[in-house]
Amino acid sequence: MKWLRQLFDFYIDGSIHVAFAVAALTMVTQRQLNIYHDPFIIFFVFFSTIVTYNFIKYGSEAKYYFIVQSTYHRLIQFFSLICFGFLVLTIFKLRTHTLVLSGGFLLVSTLYVLPFISRRKSLRSLFGVKAYVVAFCWAGVSVFLPVVNAEIPVHYDVWITSVQRFLFVLAIILPFEIRDLNFDDAHLGTIPQRMGIRNTKILGSLLMLVFVGLCFAKDELTNNVLVQHSLLAILTILMIWMTQRQQSSYYCSFFVEGLSIVWFGLVVLI
Repeated sequence: MKWLRQLFDFYIDGSIHVAFAVAALTMVTQRQLNIYHDPFIIFFVFFSTIVTYNFIKYGSEAKYYFIVQSTYHRLIQFFSLICFGFLVLTIFKLRTHTLVLSGGFLLVSTLYVLPFISRRKSLRSLFGVKAYVVAFCWAGVSVFLPVVNAEIPVHYDVWITSVQRFLFVLAIILPFEIRDLNFDDAHLGTIPQRMGIRNTKILGSLLMLVFVGLCFAKDELTNNVLVQHSLLAILTILMIWMTQRQQSSYYCSFFVEGLSIVWFGLVVLI
């Protein structure tokens, strides 16, 4: 059974799970906005998430951002290289303006790791911006890429959907920030560092209430959509309040991260 545990760890550490999460949110957008299901935009989001996340997680610790010492990390690097190859293949199936927009999000993701303000400061090292940058990129990629690639006008409901997506992603980031209190430097100014754990959980609950409330601001609202959002909000709030500072490493990296996949499941089932 040891090999199953190792395989599961690679699934998490290799950013495969988070790639499924972002791809699931992209498919949620396609269904919510009645966009033609284009598998190539899903493949693009999936493979680009793996490549980008593995660069963010391991590039900052590597020499010149690419040369890793650990055999395990070299395996993940090789896996990322294979995913990059598939990513290149999907590029030829997307529209030019989709690639331009994705280039903007890639730039933000790169600046999240690479220092650009000084020799040591990147976006994630700036006081209090870490969670917002991640939420911005997730919301932008999962909402605007499928919309732009389908050449659909960015109408009112698209903007509401993007705000909802930002709030949802920001809410599920909070358990990660609570978990990382033991490791994050104080100068990062994360939300739990500034507000405390209890107030952070209250904030997460409020974010999800606003998330549901914005359903009523849309031009088109069905009972199914309202039920989906309400169930997701209840589940997310429960996960936030169950978060502890000392907790299994899989709680956030698998279960909380998997809420995006659960959302897609709710969309399919309801």
